[in-house]
Amino acid sequence: MESDISHLQLNTMLGIWIGGAALRKVIRVILAFLLLLAFGAAVWFGVGALFDLIKGFGKEAVTASITALFGLFGILYAQWHSKAKEISDSHRPAKIEVYETFFDIVERFMTEEKAAEFDPEGDEFPDDFREQFMKLSRGMIIWASPQVIRAWSGFRENSGTGSAKDTLLAVDAVLQAIRADLGNSNWGLSRGDVVKVYLKNPREVDV
Repeated sequence: MESDISHLQLNTMLGIWIGGAALRKVIRVILAFLLLLAFGAAVWFGVGALFDLIKGFGKEAVTASITALFGLFGILYAQWHSKAKEISDSHRPAKIEVYETFFDIVERFMTEEKAAEFDPEGDEFPDDFREQFMKLSRGMIIWASPQVIRAWSGFRENSGTGSAKDTLLAVDAVLQAIRADLGNSNWGLSRGDVVKVYLKNPREVDV
């Protein structure tokens, strides 16, 4: 009897909690809709007031204002672009140093007899090679672009588990991401084209 009562109480509490959660969700949706509606109304009336203000000016004043506004936007964009390029150029030497480490690893990787079993987490992995990987991973975290980091993570996941072809294609993905990060175009390159430069038989990575 007591067990039935406890089960009934538990079911009642769960029902109240679920019902309350559903109600809170509905309230949040309604509030979000009202806020969006209020924002839209504010934008609408703001734009309307701006147009009314513009109509009060003469044609020449409106033209001059629009020209000045576009000029201001142009100056701001030029400054932003210049600053972004300055930052990118300052990072380039550090990026190249990190990527040179990757090239060293790739060249050494290509000389391994068991490329398909290339596993940096394995017990038989040479200590100096492991140190290179750790150094490269630290450099990637700091200097690599998001695309390079994703490609590098894909290579790490593939190493030692996929076929030799899959591993080589993972290397190619990193190489192409590095090229893009350094400002080089990959237009016209297909998957596997860059890593073929290292291969005696380029056709082994044809997709």
